[in-house]
Amino acid sequence: MQRSTIYWVLAAGASVFTAMWAAHTALAEEQVSPQRRTISVTGQAEVTASPDLAILAMAVETTSTKAADAATENAARSAKVAAALKTLIGTNDKITTTRYALEPRYESVKPGEPRDPRIIGYVARNEVQVETHKIDAVGTLIDAAINAGANRVGALQFTLSNRNEPLRAALEKAGAEARAQAESIAGALGVKLKAVASATTTTSPIVQPRYFESRAMAMEARPPTPIEPGTVSVSATLQVTYDIE
Repeated sequence: MQRSTIYWVLAAGASVFTAMWAAHTALAEEQVSPQRRTISVTGQAEVTASPDLAILAMAVETTSTKAADAATENAARSAKVAAALKTLIGTNDKITTTRYALEPRYESVKPGEPRDPRIIGYVARNEVQVETHKIDAVGTLIDAAINAGANRVGALQFTLSNRNEPLRAALEKAGAEARAQAESIAGALGVKLKAVASATTTTSPIVQPRYFESRAMAMEARPPTPIEPGTVSVSATLQVTYDIE
């Protein structure tokens, strides 16, 4: 029994010594390893481009004292609007119905009147979205839709169908700006830049919406609707951390 006890004590002592030695070695390595030195910068850049895609929302809204009459008139006018637009858009363009609603209209109730408002009619609304690459024809599309019966036009957007190329250009410029900032900081501190330790990017939306509302005046002579697409911008932010010596 005494010999077994001695062996157990020796084994336990060896385990404790091993653990203490490992902890001491790790601490020594930690104290010897130098603290990592870095410089972090943020580069931002923006690239402008001419839009090649227009997104236009429009609607036909009709009212009547009867729900069926409002819906029937709306269907007839919406069909004319769709037909007019299809003759003007390209093969790669599209028209999509985004919303249809048939809702009651209520009379106005004076404050304090102890009664619920009464239904006085119905409103039917058919909303469509047009996506076209014919940027120069947007004004013509609006005029054609109004003349065919549309009486709501809004949410005009000019954007890019593919933003990869301008995005890469913006990222390249942001990277150059980040490098220039890091070099300036390193020069001011009297240190030298080493390799990139980490880099992260963020980009912003490129769509630039322009909202407007219009009521149709199909029976009146109107000048063509002028639409200027201008340019859209693609911006990028690059956050870079450099090791220094």
